[in-house]
Amino acid sequence: MQTVLVAHSRDGLGGSVITGALLAKALESGGEWKTLSVCNSAGPPLDYHRTIGIDVMPLMESQGLPYQPNPSDGNRLQRIAKRITLFRAARRFLKSATPSIIHVHDESSALAWGLAARPKNIPLVWQVHQQLPQRWVDWLLRRLASHIVFVAANNQRRFDGVELPASSVIYNGVDLSVFYPAGRKREGPVNIGFVSNLVDRKRPDWLVRAAGRLAREGLNIKVLLAGNDFTGGAKAQELQELAKEEGITGRYHYIGPRSDVPDVLRSLDILVLPSERDKEAFPRIVVEAMASGLPVLATAVAGVPEAVVDGETGTLVDPDDFEGFVDALRTLVRDDDLRRRYGEASVARCGALFSMEANAAAISQVYRSVTTEHSAQQTELSSFA
Repeated sequence: MQTVLVAHSRDGLGGSVITGALLAKALESGGEWKTLSVCNSAGPPLDYHRTIGIDVMPLMESQGLPYQPNPSDGNRLQRIAKRITLFRAARRFLKSATPSIIHVHDESSALAWGLAARPKNIPLVWQVHQQLPQRWVDWLLRRLASHIVFVAANNQRRFDGVELPASSVIYNGVDLSVFYPAGRKREGPVNIGFVSNLVDRKRPDWLVRAAGRLAREGLNIKVLLAGNDFTGGAKAQELQELAKEEGITGRYHYIGPRSDVPDVLRSLDILVLPSERDKEAFPRIVVEAMASGLPVLATAVAGVPEAVVDGETGTLVDPDDFEGFVDALRTLVRDDDLRRRYGEASVARCGALFSMEANAAAISQVYRSVTTEHSAQQTELSSFA
């Protein structure tokens, strides 16, 4: 059995960390690959791995390096310093370990582990979770990676006009045994949720402002926000003040980061994600909501239209059209039957395209192609020795 090192550099818990952890779990259950996950240090990413039963190592501690976690990643100089420290730790780790493949889910991990693995000729699989290009980082990573995995076809636009190594489009997978619809129809107000980190690019304020408009029109709604606030509470307070200005204080609830996201989703009637243009790749909360039987109202950005089918499983609006977002939300709040139809179609689409089993099978095929190519190259080189 060959070993895959799954490496993370994020100190906060987000989609790329969850995707990597769930993939490691699915691969382990398949029996073909042994996985070892590494996180920087103690904190939410490491805790999440252990919660779902995945073997995980606190990298900095294991390599004797001091480290101060920073969930927000900090400024440019801090990110550079972090990458240098991560490279030192990766290089030390690989002095005593030789995994068959290293699989990374963010640019900092890709740089550090790609450079550390280069002298040992260990192939690197880079899974791209961000849409915006990073010119010099991308230039280097295209040369370090043996295979690039895109989480959506639209994600490939990041590299328009440049030559790439072997690549695949593989959608994020969802554990359908955990994310499933609520068993009964809930009475009362229509619950509208935003379940993601409270960051400006995801625009939770759009929901608060739209909810204020609908409440003043007399619609019976409640608003729930769940997710990390990496500003130490400043963003949550800002949104609370906005809810007060909009007159929905009694209808507005922020419940912080949650470990029970499936239950949170089953308490909702609508999931919204009004992200800015080019600030998403393939947000996993969208497919988790769909698996939970929810209609999704989102902006038509990056890979979101590859998950949400406008007019079939939810509604997509232009990322510059707030009034269109309000109108679409109003329609969904008023029409119970429309929400039901969208929710049923969402469950069917997730079962067909976004299961964890399909994701793990596709990634396994990437690993096979990478190791086969690597073995062929090694055999060719040995013939000249």
